[in-house]
Amino acid sequence: MSRTTAAAARVLAAAAQPRTATTPGAGGPGTPGATGTTGAAASAHQRLTACAEPAALADLLVAEVQRAGYRRVLLVEPVARSRERELEVLAARGDLLLVPGRRFPGADLVRQGPAAVLDLLPGEASSPRLAVWSAPDAPDAAAALSALVAVAGACWRALRSAAEARDLARELECTQALLGGSVHLAGLGSWTWDPAGGVVRLDERMRQMVGLAATGPDVALETWREWVHPEDRAPFTGVEDPAGHPAGHLGRSAPYPFRVRCPDGAERTFIGVSVPLGAGGATVRGLVLDADGSDRTTGELVRLAQCDALTGLANRAVLDARLAEALEHAGPGSAVALVLLDLDRFKLVNDTLGHQVGDALLRQVAARLEEAAPTGATLARLGGDEFVLMVPGVDRPEAVPVVAQSLLRRLRAPIALPGLAEPFVCTSSAGVAVGHEGSSDELFRSADMALYRAKDAGRDRVAVYDRVMREDAESRRQAEHRVRRALRTDGLRVVWQPIVDLRDERLVAAEALVRLHDPVEGVLQPATFVDTAEDTGLIVDVDTWVLGEVLRQLREWRREGVGLQVSFNVSGKTLEHPAFAHRLAHSVEATGAAGSSLLAEVTERTLIDLSTATRASLGELRSVGARVGLDDFGTGYSSLSYLDRFPLSFLKIDMSFVRPLGQSARADAVVEALIALAHAHGMVVTAEGVETELQARTLREMGCDRAQGWLFGRPVPAAALPLPPR
Repeated sequence: MSRTTAAAARVLAAAAQPRTATTPGAGGPGTPGATGTTGAAASAHQRLTACAEPAALADLLVAEVQRAGYRRVLLVEPVARSRERELEVLAARGDLLLVPGRRFPGADLVRQGPAAVLDLLPGEASSPRLAVWSAPDAPDAAAALSALVAVAGACWRALRSAAEARDLARELECTQALLGGSVHLAGLGSWTWDPAGGVVRLDERMRQMVGLAATGPDVALETWREWVHPEDRAPFTGVEDPAGHPAGHLGRSAPYPFRVRCPDGAERTFIGVSVPLGAGGATVRGLVLDADGSDRTTGELVRLAQCDALTGLANRAVLDARLAEALEHAGPGSAVALVLLDLDRFKLVNDTLGHQVGDALLRQVAARLEEAAPTGATLARLGGDEFVLMVPGVDRPEAVPVVAQSLLRRLRAPIALPGLAEPFVCTSSAGVAVGHEGSSDELFRSADMALYRAKDAGRDRVAVYDRVMREDAESRRQAEHRVRRALRTDGLRVVWQPIVDLRDERLVAAEALVRLHDPVEGVLQPATFVDTAEDTGLIVDVDTWVLGEVLRQLREWRREGVGLQVSFNVSGKTLEHPAFAHRLAHSVEATGAAGSSLLAEVTERTLIDLSTATRASLGELRSVGARVGLDDFGTGYSSLSYLDRFPLSFLKIDMSFVRPLGQSARADAVVEALIALAHAHGMVVTAEGVETELQARTLREMGCDRAQGWLFGRPVPAAALPLPPR
């Protein structure tokens, strides 16, 4: 909506007593007669349609609605989501309407209630609304009002569109003027190629650049083809087939050098950019810079436009253009390969050795890659420590990973860097994707997924994008969608698994386990979505929701006199979130739950990578009385050396250690040692995954404190837990 429209709609109101018809049956406002009603409506429509300004339209609409018999009328821009709330907001502003001789208090808007509220532009949140009071008794009054509003809405939309069109036209005019001035200041020439006309039209500056007279016939297409060097007849010069500029590639052209043998016999080098015009992309227009006649500053600008400033390799713009061209000419027997390469732990180099050393390393890496790049390939730096090798015309895709391995071997050789006494060894990871159809973005995404897999598998290796990786990516995307939808629609659930005291198998605690209820797939286990939630950061919202359910259930049990402890998992990413500690303390205080009933389970990785934020969150947990313990001990580093970093209250032995108990002397000895070591540190020990009486008896004899598993109960809703007697 334009400024004029918004100002007119903000508060355009009128209230008056209905006028008295002077002629019976003339369709007066108080008592619309049968005769003349159609004529009055048509006349009102004509007057509304004739309005040329939004403000005049608003005033006239109010007058016409009053003429139709409505005593009080209000046209207002929306200020609240609901109509009822909107009137309350308006009423709170005080007296709204001035009526000759008295004021109309805004509170009456709510107290009396409007007879109807209509949107001028239905379906648009910003649509002005018309509210009317004291509807006339005429049977067709509602229809007449709707017709007036419909006509006014159409006029309102037309006026707004006209205003927007005028604004766009002014902006386009200014942009064209600035562009023309920029082209003139830069000394650029321009050309237009229209295959239908068979000529290349050159502007005055371009004609001067190639040595033609300022006036004269356009250059024939065949003549232009002869002038341009055969090796430079790429789509950027506009002398190849129109398919070289397919629709949708607007803006992809990178600065491209091409040579022209001018009519005077001299060969000149130009730098050009070009774009297709129109939906079909047949007509092409370009701008040209004379590289031979320019000074050093211009040459440097051209170099910067095409090259990475640090390494001298091609930049992203040039890579995108060449990749798009390669894909256009690709086929089943001539694919395009992308090798996306990333240095391992490069951030550590910058942080410990400094950015100057990091820049020197990147220059050395670029030089080595250039030496090893296949003929005809494009090597580019995307930024940071990311490099890309694009190889067109690949007839043996299986050879590309071999090329990538060769690049990694070359980079693995020690590098002498300034300021370092010893040669530096740098490893890299690479993701490979090969395709002969699709878009550049799709090929990049595939290579990026492969690079992620190489990093995840331990770095210093090559991963190739394949069908399994594509299915895994789709599975992760679906899992992320499910988690987001569950958070938005209350689709998460908590089930509770009993934890018993092994001495008498009495229920002493319960672990809160999250489940996702999908409307299509039903109830999903954590294994199907928790890893994705971790990767996307959604785990913070999931953990926060689970904590809220835990505190709510604890409060309910407390009212019933049940004194169970509740165990729940907290992700390392959640503990790193700056707001988690505050939310935790506030939630415990707000719900009145006993902090001593909370058992927070963290992983070994969380304690090994103990950041300042994580330490603060763990400290906040302990400050509210919660106990912090180690979950799934045995699946990670299986070391208690990090106990000195943060004191733990309990330890849970992973089920992989528990499963062979009573059947393997070695397994028994390991678990018994773990229990003794944990007890020596003052920790309560819980065994997970206990499924047999033999396992329970063995653990009991070893002095294990608690156990959970199917032997004592599967995860169930809170109402199904076998609670201890009150």
